[in-house]
Amino acid sequence: MYPVYVNDLQGNIVLDAAGKPVFDNGEGFPEYNIGSRPISQGRHALQELLLNDERDRDNTYGFRYFTDFKIVEGLNLRLNYGRDINEGLEKEYENNIIGDAQPTGRYSESRFRREVQNFNQILTYTKSFNNIHNIDLTAGHESFDRTFSDIDALAIEQTAEGIFEFDNFATPVRLGGSTTNKTIEGYFARANYNFDNKYYISASARRDGSSVFDTDARWGNFYSVGTSWRIDQEDFMDDVSFVDQLKIRASYGEVGNDDLGDFFLSQPRYSLTSNAGSPALIWSTIGNADLQWETSESFDIALEFRLFNNFLDGTIEYYKKNSTDLLFDLPIALSNGLNSFPANIGDMYNSGFEVGLTANFINTRDFKWSTTFQASTFKNEITALPDPFINGSKRWDVGRSRFDFFLLRTAGVDPATGDQLFQMYELDEDNNSVPVLDANGVQLTTSDWQETERAYTGDSSIPDLLGSVANSISYKGFSLDILFTYGIGGEILDNGYSAMMHSGNFGRSYHPDILNAWRQPGDITDVPRLESGNNDLVRTQSDRFLTDASFWSLKNINLGYAFDDRFAEQIGVDNLRIYIAGENLYLKSERDGLNPQFNLGGTPDGNDFNPARILSFGLNVAF
Repeated sequence: MYPVYVNDLQGNIVLDAAGKPVFDNGEGFPEYNIGSRPISQGRHALQELLLNDERDRDNTYGFRYFTDFKIVEGLNLRLNYGRDINEGLEKEYENNIIGDAQPTGRYSESRFRREVQNFNQILTYTKSFNNIHNIDLTAGHESFDRTFSDIDALAIEQTAEGIFEFDNFATPVRLGGSTTNKTIEGYFARANYNFDNKYYISASARRDGSSVFDTDARWGNFYSVGTSWRIDQEDFMDDVSFVDQLKIRASYGEVGNDDLGDFFLSQPRYSLTSNAGSPALIWSTIGNADLQWETSESFDIALEFRLFNNFLDGTIEYYKKNSTDLLFDLPIALSNGLNSFPANIGDMYNSGFEVGLTANFINTRDFKWSTTFQASTFKNEITALPDPFINGSKRWDVGRSRFDFFLLRTAGVDPATGDQLFQMYELDEDNNSVPVLDANGVQLTTSDWQETERAYTGDSSIPDLLGSVANSISYKGFSLDILFTYGIGGEILDNGYSAMMHSGNFGRSYHPDILNAWRQPGDITDVPRLESGNNDLVRTQSDRFLTDASFWSLKNINLGYAFDDRFAEQIGVDNLRIYIAGENLYLKSERDGLNPQFNLGGTPDGNDFNPARILSFGLNVAF
């Protein structure tokens, strides 16, 4: 925090020759006995906001066309075409008085155009034989084309005030641009059959080719099959009075993935640049011609039911998703010239159970009350990998989860010095972390984090249970809907908290827990001493900042009243309803400000924008 304006020795705001207040730029005003700030000299948030100019103009156009042809009875051809165009212009001026662009001022522009086209042709055939044998056949082709072009430039040395065009800036600094293109071609077929609306089976196949991959590895084949059985339609269920509906279903399907954030993964590339003003090339991407589609194989089996005269209905489901030939930027030694390499690195699976239950406690003409409970579990395991590697706060290894934390292990604070202590680990011959023990079998500690190694903490960012509870109540015209969401278990690396528990940097805020910092020999605490500029005291990639990720949230409330038909007719409308609603009204987590809901990896940036708390009033009218 710092003053907005300069104050003289009497506390009055200092004015310039034009009679305007002088902003305090933090560089000091000796004539008023004002020294320079320890941080952010030459910066002023309000003054920069007033003097800078930033403008964005974005246009989006969407076109959709379709046509249907009835060839013969039951046989139809449908053509779909869609085109989306996004165009953008960003103009940014930074002033020559305060901020990064002083003393010359600078101006930049970015322009882009993104165009996406989808075109598919779908042939369908439906037929029912004696209302017992029912078939539905589909075959088709689809194409996808995405083109993105952009250009950006930067210039400095402004000539006049208030002209935000390149003509007003004498010295070009940067001029760049690029065009990227991605295409996908696909062919597919699907067949559905059911017998007497009792037994169902479906199968599909598709073949996709992506420009991301080399021509020899471009095409992938993907299949699926599913079946279901409506048990309640069987004759032997006629005497089971408490069952209203009972169905079992199962499916297996494959889906391909070609997305690693780069449209030219298979190709080694050079970037265009300059070297001392002369044209030059720099090696930027290794490429991998052997890359192929990542494939996700999904299996699920579920039981759907409705019981006790529609009092209870729900679904119990087990799923398993196996991903093979995972696309990943594999870290490699920098001695190769670059530090990553696109590869199909291994296999992993996700599995779990999902349960959804709805109880209709009261179901009368005037009064209704139902509660829906949903819960799911999630498990992840890596099943194949050439070699273990560290990815941020995790270490991928066979038999482990990609969500297992791999961090520096802390051992509290040294009461004598206030140093952060770390448990000692070393690498064995298999490159795994093992504890360093003394002669008595006690693990050693150190105050130098570089003397030890990271290790698995035994924690995972995966919650034990995720779900929601919804209540819906109505009485005559009144209705009330309430939705809670929850998560139980799991850990989160609270980067927002660690950023406020720094060892002492001028101009940065602290968390109140910093009051527990070590002050003198003999203090027993888990917060090391404050020492400005000493980054060794606070290591964010350590288990010190692992926090319970459990939460519950009041997600939504909607209270409304629907007027009866007689009143609606009197005022000339078909339906009339008023309501008041609230979204994201309350969140309870381990620490104020911590929102674990949106980051399964357990590593949010800490300065994320949380969903806004919204209160709204509304009127629904139908004519």
